[in-house]
Amino acid sequence: MRLMSILFLAFLAAITAPDRASAQTEIGKVTKLLGAASQAMDENVTPLTAGSPVYEDALIETGDDARLEIVFIDSSQITLGERARLVMDDLVYSFEASETGVVAQSFRILDGTFLFLSGAVARTDHDAVSVSTPVATIGIRGTGFFGGPLAAGMPPGELHYGFMLTEGAIDVSSVDGTVTLDEVNEGTFLPMSGQAAPTPPTQWQQEAIDEAYASVAFN
Repeated sequence: MRLMSILFLAFLAAITAPDRASAQTEIGKVTKLLGAASQAMDENVTPLTAGSPVYEDALIETGDDARLEIVFIDSSQITLGERARLVMDDLVYSFEASETGVVAQSFRILDGTFLFLSGAVARTDHDAVSVSTPVATIGIRGTGFFGGPLAAGMPPGELHYGFMLTEGAIDVSSVDGTVTLDEVNEGTFLPMSGQAAPTPPTQWQQEAIDEAYASVAFN
């Protein structure tokens, strides 16, 4: 009778406890941090430190003057500038998945600047990677690129949203058109509203390049 009671209590605990494994799927780790950053899941906000795990569906935020680098399980990498917000919606990857081609990676940049370098998911199937920003979506082909608001080339006090290629190639698509960047330091701009086609690809001026890299540099 005592054994039956113990088994029954264990069964109740199993069916009523939250499914932590499914709710917290680890998809990467913080590899470098300057300043403050946090991770929010299910209304629980925790500070991040170097070595912290990063979970699927978590909202990642950085503070003033902060920089954050995350390396994901497929060896892709993202660096966030200050006051950035990122949601990693999905990352499906394993050695077995890379052999079968069943892979996926999608994330959303909500605010701030970022520098992304693709990994094994993109090498397996570049169409399996989805990157969304406030002004455009990005199609990648084994890729490194910068994205985010910049002041270079704008009147004082105004910003526009830029994308610059660092390696590979990307397609930048807004509601009004698509451009392809396929040369290093080639870039395009959109208004912060996103309600326009990307500007024709051009080699960025040094002022814009310097501002972009400075916004994600660990200085």
